Amino acid sequence: MTLHPICEYLDLPSGEPRLRVAVRLRFADRPEGERYLLRCVDRRGRPVARAVAEVTPRVNTVGTWTRSQLVFEVPAGDLPDGSVRLEVAAAAPGATAYPVQPSAGLLAASRRTRLRPDRWVQAVPAAGRAAVWLRLASDTRLGRLSWIAADWLRELAFVAHARRFTWVRAARLATRPFVPRGPVWLVGERPETARDNGRALFEHLRTTRPDAPVYYVITADSPMRGAVEPLGNVVTHSSWRHRVLMLHAQVLANAYSVKHMLPSRWHPGAYMKQAAWRTGAHRVYLKHGVHLSPYAVKRANGGYDLLAAVGDREAEALRATSGYDEEVVVTGLARYDALVRPAERSGTVLFMPTWRRYLVPTLFSGNDESQVAYEGSTYQRFVTDLLGSPRLAELLARHDLTLQVVPHYNLGSLLRADDLASQRVRVLDASTADIPGLLRSCDLLVTDYSSVQFDVAYVGTPVVYCQFDAEEYTAGHSAFSWFETARDGFGPVTRDVEGTIGAIERYAVSGFEREPLYEERVRSVFAHHDRHNGERLALAIDELLRRGA
Repeated sequence: MTLHPICEYLDLPSGEPRLRVAVRLRFADRPEGERYLLRCVDRRGRPVARAVAEVTPRVNTVGTWTRSQLVFEVPAGDLPDGSVRLEVAAAAPGATAYPVQPSAGLLAASRRTRLRPDRWVQAVPAAGRAAVWLRLASDTRLGRLSWIAADWLRELAFVAHARRFTWVRAARLATRPFVPRGPVWLVGERPETARDNGRALFEHLRTTRPDAPVYYVITADSPMRGAVEPLGNVVTHSSWRHRVLMLHAQVLANAYSVKHMLPSRWHPGAYMKQAAWRTGAHRVYLKHGVHLSPYAVKRANGGYDLLAAVGDREAEALRATSGYDEEVVVTGLARYDALVRPAERSGTVLFMPTWRRYLVPTLFSGNDESQVAYEGSTYQRFVTDLLGSPRLAELLARHDLTLQVVPHYNLGSLLRADDLASQRVRVLDASTADIPGLLRSCDLLVTDYSSVQFDVAYVGTPVVYCQFDAEEYTAGHSAFSWFETARDGFGPVTRDVEGTIGAIERYAVSGFEREPLYEERVRSVFAHHDRHNGERLALAIDELLRRGA
């Protein structure tokens, strides 16, 4: 049997003199109790350290479990100074050893780290065939000089193999005089946006640390640039200044993915595997909402050094299957600091349905049985029947309400004006709408599964869940979630148009007050309910830098 071992991440458990190596056996579902050997071999091919582990279950991003995970514990004292290559073999006499390949997340998070108070370690890729090398050196003058010499010798090997980003070290040396002193932080979201947790954290930092070298990255023509420019330190995406700061940043913080912060022509895959370990920036995932499906988060893919969570339940769900542990920090989301419910009612009901990935417009539907045409689907019938309901129109008029619809991008182009029963139903453009403002000001949120439910729940606004296609959604779209709407949700669950309109009316009659049951559920989800989320997040990043110093 040929093994395809991939190193997903390395850990240095706090206070313990050992190295934890997490390996996935690709394309494998091994028998229970099977054991494997990790060998650390030097450049002459001689084993200098080893560890044994039993294969355990692992879940992938779509919820499929296989017995393919290995977690090895290597005593730090067994690893000599110099370089060692990782290999895995079945724990049987004469078994063939296979080189361990690096995951993108492993290399993205790789930097020189203290293995012990007097020793350093870093995972780096091989210049030739895919393999993981561990570099180790003592924290002495000779050890530091040998580390620098090894850096440049390794660069020559990468140049010989025509690898990308071999210019990074030289560029860092040449541009160092042009970089501000102190740890540079780059903050962002998508290249053209400034309306989520990136903007919120940046605003907090510029307000509380005006002299710190903290910058927001956004495109020159973004319509949202004006939201951050008054704060100063705004850098144009893909400009030369952006490129230079990327080489020296100690923190890359993004609400969606650090890949959105890469300058043009920096290939994301090559950056993660060839550039990130050369620069050593700490990667911070600010997130753009609460993670309902923790299986989708994998340390081997993102390689983040810090992930923000809103409470213990979300944090525990992420730690259970993602590979992250101490990296998950319960700080709250930075944008929650601005979520203050207005004293006056707005007279607005907000409708934000999610999309279904198995739906396609009829024009593009083919023979794929996993796809369902939008036209004639349960989804279309519910949306059009709700927005075109005479009962809804009468309800809105009687209570002087407006229904603001923020459709998913895929839905917006499919809604027609003649589908709307009243002028009080207004369809907004999701790409330009002030989503945070709408979430703050609405009197009621109507959604099916959208994670914006957590924002309005944090504010104190009631929620109605219109889960009209629960069986279809579960079968074709959703994955395991720690949050079950019927058990944990912040409002009633409805199954059809009439039930949804009835729930809206009950809240309109009650003055949009949330019931005690749902108040208690909100308290169980959020660890913090204040306006200090940005502060906690900034302090957590400070601590991350302190530990890495």
